[in-house]
Amino acid sequence: MRSRPPSRRLKRAQIVRALTRLGDLCTAAKLKAELAIYRGTVMMLAYDCREATKDVDAIFRPVAALEPLIQRVAREQDLPEDWMNSEVRTFVAPKDAQVDFAQLRIAGLAITRPPAEYLLAMKCLAARLPTPRSRGDTADILFLIRELGIKSVAEVDRIVADYYGDRKLEAGKRWLIEHLIAEARHAAR
Repeated sequence: MRSRPPSRRLKRAQIVRALTRLGDLCTAAKLKAELAIYRGTVMMLAYDCREATKDVDAIFRPVAALEPLIQRVAREQDLPEDWMNSEVRTFVAPKDAQVDFAQLRIAGLAITRPPAEYLLAMKCLAARLPTPRSRGDTADILFLIRELGIKSVAEVDRIVADYYGDRKLEAGKRWLIEHLIAEARHAAR
């Protein structure tokens, strides 16, 4: 079992090439494949606000048919074994809204992504700080705050409630979001 080297990041071209190959394999197998793509890949491909991501977080169907094809793409293109994984499933909201991934159309794959508000809710609930091995969520949150024109934490609370019901931002994460909103406001001046 191969594991990802700590510094390996997937760039846009690698992901598009891998997904295109996956689409080709699905077409050849006459498989109707659905991918709901989340997090860093969406930030990179839909919003063009980052150069790379560690993996493709996705929920894919049919799982049993797609997993061997995903592994085949990994072997063929020398990608990490977990280049595409469904670990994001634990962060998906009860109201899992998806929109067509217009920036990423690949034959053989029906690809969707969360709208910006949903992505902001996911990122704010996680609110991971940067580390030497991970860029964390702060840059993405700041980008989405600017993109959506968020002016207050109350707006973020409403968005989180829209998708996650009664889940609330933890105190430290709330402080971080307030700080990022202030940073966005200051930069807009």
